[in-house]
Amino acid sequence: MKKMIFLRVFLLLFFSVAFVFAVGLWAVHQNSQALIAERLTVEAEMLTCMIRSENDIERLREYQPRHETRITVVREDGTVLYESSIAENPGNHADREEIIFALAGTPRAVERYSETFGCKLTYYAVSTTLENGEMIVLRVAVHSSEISSYFAAMIPFLLLVLVLSLAISGVLSNRLSNSLSEKVREVATSLRSLRDGKYEPIKTDSGEAEFYAVFCEINELNESTHSHIRTEEQEREKLNAVLDNVSQGIIALDPAENIAFANNSALEMFGGTRQDIGKQLIYLIEDSALCRKMGKRMNEGGSFEYSLGGRELVIAVRRISDETLSDVISSIIIVTDITKEKGIAKEKSDFFANASHELKTPITVMQGMAELILSKEELDDSSKKQVQRIHKESLRMAGLISDMLNLSSLERHEEEPTAVPVDLRAVADEVVSELASACTAKNITVEVLGEGKVRADAKKIYELIENLCSNAVNYNKENGSIHIDITPSKDRTVLTVSDTGIGIAKEHLPRLCERFYRVDKSRSKKTGGTGLGLAIVKHICALYNADLKIESELGIGTVVRISFPNE
Repeated sequence: MKKMIFLRVFLLLFFSVAFVFAVGLWAVHQNSQALIAERLTVEAEMLTCMIRSENDIERLREYQPRHETRITVVREDGTVLYESSIAENPGNHADREEIIFALAGTPRAVERYSETFGCKLTYYAVSTTLENGEMIVLRVAVHSSEISSYFAAMIPFLLLVLVLSLAISGVLSNRLSNSLSEKVREVATSLRSLRDGKYEPIKTDSGEAEFYAVFCEINELNESTHSHIRTEEQEREKLNAVLDNVSQGIIALDPAENIAFANNSALEMFGGTRQDIGKQLIYLIEDSALCRKMGKRMNEGGSFEYSLGGRELVIAVRRISDETLSDVISSIIIVTDITKEKGIAKEKSDFFANASHELKTPITVMQGMAELILSKEELDDSSKKQVQRIHKESLRMAGLISDMLNLSSLERHEEEPTAVPVDLRAVADEVVSELASACTAKNITVEVLGEGKVRADAKKIYELIENLCSNAVNYNKENGSIHIDITPSKDRTVLTVSDTGIGIAKEHLPRLCERFYRVDKSRSKKTGGTGLGLAIVKHICALYNADLKIESELGIGTVVRISFPNE
């Protein structure tokens, strides 16, 4: 950059000096011509004063101030009366330019080549009238070499000035380029220090007002930028510290599906290193089946469970919709190790199943004994009422135990899921027929619309629809309604059960499918049920890869939508 600044400044000064030099030469040349013309004018005017008659013309031979001066006297018709430089007749001069100007009354100096003398001459002619009335023209001339000699005398001086000017220009250009380069280096050093995280302000000098103002602005900008960079680095360090200490594995992918970020948990889960960052996902997760499952959910997102190396993982894929980040990060994968939770859940399920199985026998005995006592005719009303209560509670307990065993079986996958075509409309009609008496008691109207088939176990589909419809009846209002819609499509078949019941508050919706969870515990005995219906529905949906979605609004009703894939 220093050389470029020096070259540009020097060339600018060089051409400036050269231009001034050329103008000076032209001015000197013009001035020398003006001086010669002035000399010829004075000399011609003086000579005209000496000539009053033709006799005076001969006196001109006595006037020879300089041998270089040529004097010619010409009549009006161009005939030469006198010529100082040549003896023979020079011929007619009527066509000479200076003669024409003189006769026209506008005398001027004229330079041209003289064939007689073989060089350039500068001529000046003036007209005058003799005593006898005859008009003559007096012409004087000098060699142009006189001008050239004068001009040549000035050139060395001008060349000396040119050389000195160029030398001074070179020195000034070098000093200026060094000064500017030094200032640019200071700016570069400051910016480099900003990049390296060690901000160094530019040294300022108030004596240079323009640079001082600019450097102050740059220092303020650099200081502000350094402050922002430090703040961003601290925030990034905090975020990285948090992410690296989160038990879940977090992987961020760029638009090309390369790994843009992976925290320590993700690297430990899949046995990767920092060198895997920037590569394709398969380099970190060396399981092609898992990568394919993740890839299918990149566009829409979603979650699924996966067994890998004896561990149970929940994989959640989230698509980034923020346009400001989409060019850097396209999706985020969150991996949660639920192996311990699965183990605990299995232990709970085993206990749940064992306890339910152990309770089944005494409850059955209690139910049988109550029925046996009720069959006796001699039983008084008070005792009969108490035994009927025992029988009712034993029936409720038997139903609860049956649901517990069923749920435990679903959780432990004790039975291989069967997949045969099941007519949803037929199952729904059968469930509606079973619940007809309960609907009549509350004056609830039930409407079944649409038709569709799914591949599943008919018994489990019946259990699923029966649980949904039972809830729709139990938590409905008097004179309410229930709508069962079956909507088939190319890829999925959707079963929707909606009611006009009491509805559910938003905060309860995430926990509805938990076992024994009730929104209003005071209504449990009033409405009946075991609190396991939706938990069973959830597990049946999971068994057949169906999506379960519950929407509800307090005081308006509930909509349960189950979407079965068409396999």
